[in-house]
Amino acid sequence: MGNITKNFSYNEFKPKSADNSWLPNGEYQKLLIDTLAKNLQIIRNNVPKGVTMKITSGVRTLSDYYRLVEAGYNPSKTSDHYCGTSVPLKPDDKKYKKFGETYNFAVGAGDIVSTGMKIWDLFKLSYRLVKEGMCDFGQVIYEKNNNGKEWIHYGNSLKGLFSKTIIDFIARDKFMKSIDGGKTYTVVNSI
Repeated sequence: MGNITKNFSYNEFKPKSADNSWLPNGEYQKLLIDTLAKNLQIIRNNVPKGVTMKITSGVRTLSDYYRLVEAGYNPSKTSDHYCGTSVPLKPDDKKYKKFGETYNFAVGAGDIVSTGMKIWDLFKLSYRLVKEGMCDFGQVIYEKNNNGKEWIHYGNSLKGLFSKTIIDFIARDKFMKSIDGGKTYTVVNSI
């Protein structure tokens, strides 16, 4: 049960604190990871020969969130990386008023780096493949931190998992970029 697709396995999506025997926590989390891996495989199938893609962050726990904050990143408390897990929100969190004490809509995400292809070029390829209907992601985000490290955040689509009312309530932008480590984001409407 380790491999999901030709190029992706469950082990790649495990939380940082998990050992190599990690598997999804239940059928729902497995569905979310399987869906993400299958869409990532479509991207992988379309990169030039010799290009590799590596997942640097898959399923997150709250301890992963705090580790990233300590390392100077700006992870979202409502990130799809929580992959089906409810996340507590505190009353002083700006998202508390909208979602209440817990956020329950994390549908799975993976951060990807590549070798042999610039990250921005991978983002442009992903944008094109999504627009052409070849694959389906809820979010594709080009990210760069203040040290120049780049990656792409791929999050599952909410379609098929939630009603249109919930999707409208969550209101996510599909294509974005951040060049300040996640402090601010701009919407990408065309490439």
